[in-house]
Amino acid sequence: MTTKAIKKHNGNGGNVVALNADFGTLYVKVKGDQILRPIKAQMALFERLGHIYQIKGKYSISASGYAHLNKVASISLVTPQTVIVDGVEKPNPYIERNPKTKAIETVNIRKIGIGYSPAGNVVIIDKTLFYNVYTYFIQSIQAKMKREEYKNGKKTGQKAYPNCAVYGTADEKPDLEGKWAFFETASPLGIWVNYEDQAIIDCLEEHTQRQRFGDRIAQTIVERNILKDHPAIGVSQVNVVGEDEKNPRAYVTVYGYRNDLEPPQIKEILRQAEKGSDEIEVKSEVIDMVDHEEEEAILKEAAQEDKEIADREPSLFHEEV
Repeated sequence: MTTKAIKKHNGNGGNVVALNADFGTLYVKVKGDQILRPIKAQMALFERLGHIYQIKGKYSISASGYAHLNKVASISLVTPQTVIVDGVEKPNPYIERNPKTKAIETVNIRKIGIGYSPAGNVVIIDKTLFYNVYTYFIQSIQAKMKREEYKNGKKTGQKAYPNCAVYGTADEKPDLEGKWAFFETASPLGIWVNYEDQAIIDCLEEHTQRQRFGDRIAQTIVERNILKDHPAIGVSQVNVVGEDEKNPRAYVTVYGYRNDLEPPQIKEILRQAEKGSDEIEVKSEVIDMVDHEEEEAILKEAAQEDKEIADREPSLFHEEV
């Protein structure tokens, strides 16, 4: 990393120095050989590195993209010991599994992000997520049912998967070609799915991945939402350059605040926040549902991460014969 002074002050304010890093340009105040606390960075996010992804013509920041931005924002992500589930205190995260298959059915998780705003005030983002694997399975089926065919970049008005699923009740089996199974949504209504259709096969494969990675997906979703909402980052969609070069990238301004917080101090900040201190801003939210596109993107990230680990450490996934 190289440095270059871009503005000098003759008074006691110090110099503003630009540090050219691999992620972009970092601006800091320097007085003598001491880096002062406020930090501002212009950070680069790249599609090829998985930092950003495109949905419906717009680019959003992925979980790995937010983790990249947090290198400067330095928001501490803390997992409290307990989470409230249906009014009852449970271990955090609280995972419910199918008693027969042991597959994950629901994950309740609470995470807290502690960091500084651009003005230097402590801001706490407190989020609790209820992640229901079955709900996202139904949502993925509905997304396939709604999807339209495209021709020359435009919608044709025709369904992409016309025979994948239909709405109905359990006693109204479709008189259509295929093999059908019923999944309840809101009693007595539900969805009949043709499990011979490739679209439904894809949904079932995703469902298996959710059952396998449910705790990791839930943790990633809640951490991504904390970083997205914290004022040190505070951005979800980005404008992209370089699409013509097949190297889409975006630049995001991130604020950091150099600090020396130790675990005991973080615990004290949390204690003050729960007591309602006027000096600490706390934003709380319970997340029951996230956009299908966001959850699907995080699911793909988890599956890709798992594949990379399997390629790197095959002995972890295969028993020796």
